[in-house]
Amino acid sequence: MNKWIKNIVICFIALSAVWSFNSLDFPEPKPPGLPRTINANTFFKDKIIINGNHLFIDTLKLNLKKIPQVKDLYTVSKIVVGKWAKLYTVLKIEESGRDGQNSYYAKNYFNLVGMRYPRKRKTTAIRRGNDYYSVYANWYEGMIDFRYYIEYMEGSFFRKHKRYPKTEEEFINHLYGSYNKYSKWYNDVRYLLRNFDYD
Repeated sequence: MNKWIKNIVICFIALSAVWSFNSLDFPEPKPPGLPRTINANTFFKDKIIINGNHLFIDTLKLNLKKIPQVKDLYTVSKIVVGKWAKLYTVLKIEESGRDGQNSYYAKNYFNLVGMRYPRKRKTTAIRRGNDYYSVYANWYEGMIDFRYYIEYMEGSFFRKHKRYPKTEEEFINHLYGSYNKYSKWYNDVRYLLRNFDYD
């Protein structure tokens, strides 16, 4: 009986150690050869102004340290992400929730669309967090990183199809499996694209 209890205690300690190790938040340097600092203020200085902790676009003023409403994110993404702004907005809703429903990674990492820390492409991520999720200084730099990712994946699409993607659904078909492998995610994103209501 004592041996049985001893084995249970050892298993419990081992499982606790594994759980503790997996929940550690290891920093990771940016991929080699990339700039060590990103000045997000220089990217779209003709349309977007960064002043302190605030972003200004036309009459809109947004706190960089507070996740904006989805419609405001869509407004900014039309400049930052360009033609894939709807895709960014839909992925934000699917990955971290609608207004007031932000996920752990959105609230703690400013990672609104579930970006993993890259090993090959350039990134604005300041480090790697739990489960390889990217950590950003603010939500705007996370949006810029999504643009980097989309540009990288457009190249991937081109290499496969000898042309660039024409629609969001076509692009989602290409991203499915690498961005997210779950059919529920795929079906949710397609539904959100077809019922997009922020234009």
